[in-house]
Amino acid sequence: MATYPNNPNLQQGTNLTAVNPANWNTLVDNINTIGADLVDARGDEQVFPGTPHNAGQCSDVSDMLQAIRHILSDISGETNWYNNPTGSLKIHNHSVGQGGLIPWNSLGTSNNRKIELHPQYPGSLLTNSLRGATASGNNNITINTDVNVVSYIGRHYYEGVSSQTSLQDYYVALRFTLPIDFGAWTSTNAIQIEYRTGSALSSDCHVDVYVYKSGNGSVIASSENNVNINWSNIGISGSSLGTWSPNDILEIYVKLESRNNNYARIGKICFNYNA
Repeated sequence: MATYPNNPNLQQGTNLTAVNPANWNTLVDNINTIGADLVDARGDEQVFPGTPHNAGQCSDVSDMLQAIRHILSDISGETNWYNNPTGSLKIHNHSVGQGGLIPWNSLGTSNNRKIELHPQYPGSLLTNSLRGATASGNNNITINTDVNVVSYIGRHYYEGVSSQTSLQDYYVALRFTLPIDFGAWTSTNAIQIEYRTGSALSSDCHVDVYVYKSGNGSVIASSENNVNINWSNIGISGSSLGTWSPNDILEIYVKLESRNNNYARIGKICFNYNA
């Protein structure tokens, strides 16, 4: 006959414990009783999980979770696993009300998110005009894609280069849908666009950036005449972008201008936001 749940403190077997049907049947009966108890158990603050329960009490997810807390309380000796289980597991200190529910913010304080896009950006194309406007007519420029390797690190880029004596231009246009966990742009460098130019003079070459929100007719933010003979970043602040929501569509037009074979290049684009 099973001794669990009436006497859950079963005697430990030794080398001298007799091997006979009675002992084996007792072990099997106790295992079966424990299993039945776990199926029917719910958090009703019994002394230990083996205390009898009414059949069928474990009828929904809430009861099942409470049963798990009940069992944990018996293992740990802490009744507060099922009494007011509203604390954070991360800061569980065995005081009343600690343990049980696990708030997401208890798993870490950072809600910063970063998305990187590398050429050729998904959702991008080449165009000779800014958001469907009339082309400048100075579009005699070659657009290339290539890889710049420095210290064994490869950087993908778009390049605009023209042999004309006057500035020629072309655009890389990108549409990007904000993710469902988007909360707000970071205050600084919400958008970063990597770039490099073949000359330090904006009259020879430069990179312009124009940011739009789909459905809005006005430019939201812009940065023009950017030059740097080393790889650098164009930064767009969160304050200049304003308020956005998940699934809003971002439209970015990056203008590459060049003359006299001075190139303008752009690399990765980073979106920095808080969830």
